[in-house]
Amino acid sequence: MKVKLRSDSVEIEGYVNAVDRNSRMITDDNGYPIRERIQPGVFGRALQEKRDAGFNIPVLLNHDSTRVIAEDGVTATLEEDSIGLHAVATITDPEVVEKARARKLSGWSFGFYLRDFREEYTDSGRVRIVTDMDLREVTLADDTRTPVYAGTSVHARADEQPEVIQLRTVDNDVIFTDVTEDAPDSEPKQRAEIDYSDYYNRINKLRDR
Repeated sequence: MKVKLRSDSVEIEGYVNAVDRNSRMITDDNGYPIRERIQPGVFGRALQEKRDAGFNIPVLLNHDSTRVIAEDGVTATLEEDSIGLHAVATITDPEVVEKARARKLSGWSFGFYLRDFREEYTDSGRVRIVTDMDLREVTLADDTRTPVYAGTSVHARADEQPEVIQLRTVDNDVIFTDVTEDAPDSEPKQRAEIDYSDYYNRINKLRDR
């Protein structure tokens, strides 16, 4: 994940999740070990479904529904490409900007309702392949959240029935860059050259799979 700091905003870019790639080991609803893989096209269909319904998927802070910091199609762009769900968001929320300056942002996560899946059994164990989802939100996590791939959150639907939302987080390398504009009458800052090679190498490895 790349974090670009400006004077009163922060631009965040990266992959929320990689498709067609097994997760690290998690546990299913019964506590049994399993790996998970998102089938290619699932994110794209989920995004299009929301857009067709006129719903902008929110970008939240720490999965908190009261902390909407961006929205798809407004101040964020969510798209599925050959690697996975890619996100770019421009955020002006003062708390997020301050956390970015303090290097306290830790990565992306997302929440979804699991609609359909199939399972495979491999030499490394059981794999659940997600074939259909209702994507509910994308989240920016800070350092108060321990990065875990799997979790759940129970929400009440409009009819007051409980609904289990799956929460997922990927491992993130976070690269911070300060591009704050200097005042016109000040001397230009000397900024250290940022080495993005490790970031791009990881992206290329995913693309070459």
